[in-house]
Amino acid sequence: MGRPNVVTSGYGKRTGPGRVRAAFSLVRAAALSTPEIVEDLPVTHPCPNDPACPYCNGTIAPESRLDWSFLDAVYCISLKTRDDRAALVAEQFHKSGLCQKVIFYRPTRHPKKGIIGSWESHRAVCADAAQRGCQTTLICEDDVLFVRKLTPESVRRIGIAIRELPANWSIFYLGHWPVWSYFIKTNVLRTMSACAHAYVASPRLLDWMKDHPYGAPGIAFYRPVGRALDSAFSQLPGTYALFPMIAIQSISKSDNFNYKPKPKTKLKHYITRSRYREFMLSNLMRPAEAIIVAMSPITWVTQTYKDWKARRAQSV
Repeated sequence: MGRPNVVTSGYGKRTGPGRVRAAFSLVRAAALSTPEIVEDLPVTHPCPNDPACPYCNGTIAPESRLDWSFLDAVYCISLKTRDDRAALVAEQFHKSGLCQKVIFYRPTRHPKKGIIGSWESHRAVCADAAQRGCQTTLICEDDVLFVRKLTPESVRRIGIAIRELPANWSIFYLGHWPVWSYFIKTNVLRTMSACAHAYVASPRLLDWMKDHPYGAPGIAFYRPVGRALDSAFSQLPGTYALFPMIAIQSISKSDNFNYKPKPKTKLKHYITRSRYREFMLSNLMRPAEAIIVAMSPITWVTQTYKDWKARRAQSV
């Protein structure tokens, strides 16, 4: 899919959120102007050009270019009604050099539950990646925030880390909330994690997503996390993460949850039903990584023992 001939007036020059959102509205309106496209159906479009972005205007020096060529496809999921979030995440893509690769997937809000809409949106981009034969697919949500300085060398190391993952890998997180983790390399963790705001999907995950729509029987969840897609991901084999993580979630209000007051009957509700949910997720994600990594030697022992018991049980 080619990049549209769209120049976002003032975009990237910090002229105010109104003009930034207007740029996305123009792109979305252009996509919807095609007669066969229905308003309620999802639309896709590239990241709007930013005249101030060196990747967009062609002024980036070769030695400064962040080379993401090891990624076969990049997607960002953002509701049609959230041009504000789409505009903010576009700034992240321009800063990281992903603006030339990312395709925005813009669905409508699910009429019943945001977590269902999110699940099916991830399935939709996974299906498109599978159809294109992608081997490494970066999928982002519109609250992704790159928090570490990216250099050509650090991006090159991400590509090497993905290339050297075990053959059965399914997910490689660029940002996550670890439940447990241990090192398999100096910059790669074997992990069980929550959050799905920035992850690289393998063909095995693309196949799993194809076979598992929301509510399909046999999907395992990690109950403390809930019943959203990231909870299901946490129970899959072959999940790994970059260390240290380069992406957290912004404090922008999530579209996946209903924020009407509800009683807090479980410990997790003090996070999931709190108006401070995004603030806590955003600001505690990296401290959680540090704590879990400090515990990784113990985790390695316990997980190695569990894996040994599982293999022994299968051989009997």
